[in-house]
Amino acid sequence: MATPSETHGGLPGRAAAWLARGLLAAVACSSVAWGTTTLPDFVDQTRLDGAKDLILRNEPVSDAELDDLGLLLSRAVAEKDCMPPIDRSAAVIRLRLAENALASGEQVDARMGELDEAVRKSLGCAPADPYLWLVLFWLRNIRQGLSDANFDLLRMSYRLGPNEGWIVVKRSAMALAMFDALPPDLSSDVIAEFARLVKTGLYTEAIDLLKGPGWAHRDKLLAGLAAVPQRNVDILTRTMADIGYDLDRRSPAERRNWEHKSNDRLDEPARMPPEASARP
Repeated sequence: MATPSETHGGLPGRAAAWLARGLLAAVACSSVAWGTTTLPDFVDQTRLDGAKDLILRNEPVSDAELDDLGLLLSRAVAEKDCMPPIDRSAAVIRLRLAENALASGEQVDARMGELDEAVRKSLGCAPADPYLWLVLFWLRNIRQGLSDANFDLLRMSYRLGPNEGWIVVKRSAMALAMFDALPPDLSSDVIAEFARLVKTGLYTEAIDLLKGPGWAHRDKLLAGLAAVPQRNVDILTRTMADIGYDLDRRSPAERRNWEHKSNDRLDEPARMPPEASARP
């Protein structure tokens, strides 16, 4: 027969077991509730991120391919709470929709307005995004034209992301396309950014810029390489020569024009059209 002390000792043990089971049940219910509320956001983010990654890799993405994301984009901008990953992906997708509208000439004002709203929401939640400051600079130039206030947006991009390689290439292409209109501090930033590309061995990116939108400004870009190791400069110079660009004389296009000057063709530097180079 159990003694009184044994009987009294069994009650706390059973109570502890029931308490543990209750806690486990509460945790399980909380986990289910958490999954129910967060799973839709995770699914939305995954779908938006997939499209965003394609766009940032400069893959062609048509409006038809983005149609299924329309509801998610509307939901993202209508959501008052900050959801930085979703907000950023939505802004990048809106950028592609705006670019497509510019190319087709359809729904331009509507798409630009949607892009402006999406970018401002994303930057309001995560203001340290150098790429979206660049996008906002591009957008305001399209809608309002160049102005001192807009240049501050480009300055923010340089300040927040001076060394992010993929942003550097996009930003440099845009800045070089409007180099003559830049204020002195931003012109210096462009030259310094090109020098960093060469110094870090990103020759493919540097060459694409130099023979594209930077060709008209090659003297200033090359002068900015004074502090870059000579080995890096030699690699750049030799590679440019191998593809037909004599940095001291003429580009291939200029050389062909010079050789056929009897045809009265103008001898102009090879330039990338602003529409191709001045996009984020």
